[in-house]
Amino acid sequence: MSDMSYPTKEKSQFMNVQGGEKKVMKKILSVALSTAMAFSMFASVAFGETATTPQAKFDALAAKGILEGYPDGQAHLEKDLTRAEFAKIVTKLFDLPEVAPTTLSYKDKGYTKTMWAVPYIEAATAAGYMKGTDTVKGLFNFNGKVTVQEIAAVLHRALKLETPTTTDNNAAVWAKGYAQAVVEAGLVAKGVDFKSNATRSLVVEAAYAAANYSKAPTVVSGEALNPTSVLVTFSDKSTTTVTLTTALVEGVETTVPFKHNNVDYSVKVTLAAPKVVSVNAPNAKQLQVTFNRAIDTSTLVSNDKLKSGVIRVIPLNNQPAITVDGSEVSVNAAGTEAIVTFPGLEFLKGQYTVVVTDAVKTTAGTALANYSALLTAADTVAPTVASVTAVAKDTTNKVLVKFSEPVKPAGIIASVNGVSASVTRETYDTFSLTAGTLKTGTTYDVSLLNVSDFAGNLISPNPIKTSVAVTSDTAAPTITSVTATGDSLITVKFNKKVNYQSLIGNVKFLNTYGESQGTLSVEATADSDTIKFKVPAGFKLPDSGSYTGSLVFGATVKDTLGNTLGTPVTQPITLVKDTTAPVASNASFSTDKGLVVPYSEDVTLVGGTPTLISDSTGLVVTGVDFSGAKIVDGTKLTYPNVKGLSGTYTLRLPAGLVTDLALAKNKSVGTTINVSAAAATTTDTERPVVTSITYSEGVKADTEVVFTVTVKDNVGLNVVSLRDVNSYTLGSKALPTNSYAQLLRSDGTATAPTVAVVEVRVPKNAISKTEAIEFIASGITDTAGNGTYGATIKPVLADGVKPTLDSAAVSSGDTSLLQLTFSEPIDAATLKASDFVIIVNNNTTTPAAITGGFIAGVGNDAGKYYVRLAGYSDLNANNVNNITVRVIDGATATDKAGNTIVGDKTVNAK
Repeated sequence: MSDMSYPTKEKSQFMNVQGGEKKVMKKILSVALSTAMAFSMFASVAFGETATTPQAKFDALAAKGILEGYPDGQAHLEKDLTRAEFAKIVTKLFDLPEVAPTTLSYKDKGYTKTMWAVPYIEAATAAGYMKGTDTVKGLFNFNGKVTVQEIAAVLHRALKLETPTTTDNNAAVWAKGYAQAVVEAGLVAKGVDFKSNATRSLVVEAAYAAANYSKAPTVVSGEALNPTSVLVTFSDKSTTTVTLTTALVEGVETTVPFKHNNVDYSVKVTLAAPKVVSVNAPNAKQLQVTFNRAIDTSTLVSNDKLKSGVIRVIPLNNQPAITVDGSEVSVNAAGTEAIVTFPGLEFLKGQYTVVVTDAVKTTAGTALANYSALLTAADTVAPTVASVTAVAKDTTNKVLVKFSEPVKPAGIIASVNGVSASVTRETYDTFSLTAGTLKTGTTYDVSLLNVSDFAGNLISPNPIKTSVAVTSDTAAPTITSVTATGDSLITVKFNKKVNYQSLIGNVKFLNTYGESQGTLSVEATADSDTIKFKVPAGFKLPDSGSYTGSLVFGATVKDTLGNTLGTPVTQPITLVKDTTAPVASNASFSTDKGLVVPYSEDVTLVGGTPTLISDSTGLVVTGVDFSGAKIVDGTKLTYPNVKGLSGTYTLRLPAGLVTDLALAKNKSVGTTINVSAAAATTTDTERPVVTSITYSEGVKADTEVVFTVTVKDNVGLNVVSLRDVNSYTLGSKALPTNSYAQLLRSDGTATAPTVAVVEVRVPKNAISKTEAIEFIASGITDTAGNGTYGATIKPVLADGVKPTLDSAAVSSGDTSLLQLTFSEPIDAATLKASDFVIIVNNNTTTPAAITGGFIAGVGNDAGKYYVRLAGYSDLNANNVNNITVRVIDGATATDKAGNTIVGDKTVNAK
């Protein structure tokens, strides 16, 4: 017999606390435990001294706020408890929400919504902790006394005790396992009469025992995250971070004592030297570098770009080279993880050797050990939509979509509420959709087609459907940080994107006396949450080399939604003289970019000619074209006209070749660096190009529209992708059913043509109205898997859907008229009586004749037409039983686009 179906005298398996009756105390036990105690009634209660008597245990629990005595100040440990009273204990103990029910769960006499115990009984019932004693009659028996075996059941559940396989107690059958478990756990004394009523004394004893019952997990391991932080893992897989007041010494094993959940522990840890823990590729576009210590971000990143020579990614097995220096970098708040995003269309595929140099340092200034590892990149996971947001003061036309990883910028087709939206890349994983007017407080449908990551994984389903709710933002922008970069540049971060034009001439530069030193110039050409400023022309640092002042942002500085600061905002700033010269530590050569020399900071090209020496001959290489030198991305000195290198070289850069942007314009020193120019690889990374798309009605002008797509590739096109209808879209949607693509002409080999002309044929009857519809070719690939950028054409396609007669009915306003309704508006000039056969009362021998022509409906009846039938002045007359209308085969009526009506169509009018 289960514990919920034992005989009536034994059914009250949980205790209650009655309240509100004078003969019993109003509050017996008051429980103040958090929801974290759902696993243990009193697991967080700990006592400095051991209590030996029931009164002492009561006092100890009362001191912890667990119990309260009677109004007379006494514990009255001899008294019993009721089921209602214990319902309150259960509710308070496990932090259950009190329930004010609309419908009561029980039918006991006196069990009404105003009864004091109802919120607790309903709460305990809703949680599944308590049930009625008579399920047939629906009774709870709230005044029934609590037995010891019922206490055992509660403790068993609360402490998640294991049920012994053998029992030795006098509890009822349903409770024997519970009783044995609490006895073996030391919570209730062996030999107690489990069937007897429970006294407050026994409850106090059991509660005190439960408070000291420990199932505390053991320490499994400890790891020193940094000199003052240790991560501890327990046997139950939980963890805690211990913060130390005394820093650990590197390489020395140290015993760390700590307290967790009121239990004393200790763990031995050794602070490892700072190092790179791991390097992996979370996707084809990014590199994830994890450190065991917080790093000094400035040793890895400059202006959000990877510093030159700090990380190297060396391709193996003839994989294409990856541009690492100058890649975008983000470092997490803890300073223990860096995400490197490679530029342009470059991505990882295959094997690489990754090197992280000891140029990276911790926040304490300790260099990390050099790291080298083999990395295999094989991205097979498709991107997903991480978030879709839209923010406005009142209205906007922008929707921001963030993906789970960087995605290709070309080929994405989007719509908002069924209307095509233009797509613009904000960052590698975030794109903005420009749509129509979107209002705050309104939700819109969003559709995204042909989203793929850089490994070619296509989002699924395709298109993916989601929605966006436009939220209101009327708050002024705030400044989160002001940072000096060298002594001439200042980087200001806002909490959201600001309008960079509102900053022009609107940020004053003051000294400590509040005197203006000029206006900061804005070094930005796009709205952003991070804006760089340059100190005013002619500004000089004091002889001390340090300048302290302030920036004053004008009240009209605004965010991209138009919210202004409202009042001027002042921020302190300190500039320190920059005496560090820019440094070049490496150089690279590629056939497409030429010779590239990255510097450690933003630089300006002054002039001078490098010298290139062949390591194999020791001779200066003549004929090298160093003309056309330019600075790219602020830090890269690029010689695009250097060609034809192969092998290893020594590059000598003359002193003063570049200067940094500091006030002193520190000049670069003469430098000698190595250059490795690998032989050209045959790996194809060039995308195919759609050179033209044209549109025509085609040979079957009445049934098909034809798009002619011309594509070329330097190596060879994938024929399957050329003929795949999924390589093309129409109106931001997949091509209509029965569309097909066929090769019209190809140059080169039949299996991999370098030029191909494709006809994409679309059934004309799929075009439901005359409008400009965008056709996009975006899924064509070459034999190496490189996909084309999307190419489009937006012709006006004529409605190709034939109209049909949808219905006929006697007019409700004038019963002498028969109303004809069509699937779309009909050209009234093409309607003629001979196209219709109207039969009244099944008289096929003499069809009814239309008289007076066709009358076009107006207003709400626009698109409908009315006719009168000769000889029938009232179509609802008793002698008119049924009417059918048929459009003859060969009818010539047309819609506004000239499509002929569907013939041989019959409808019943009555």
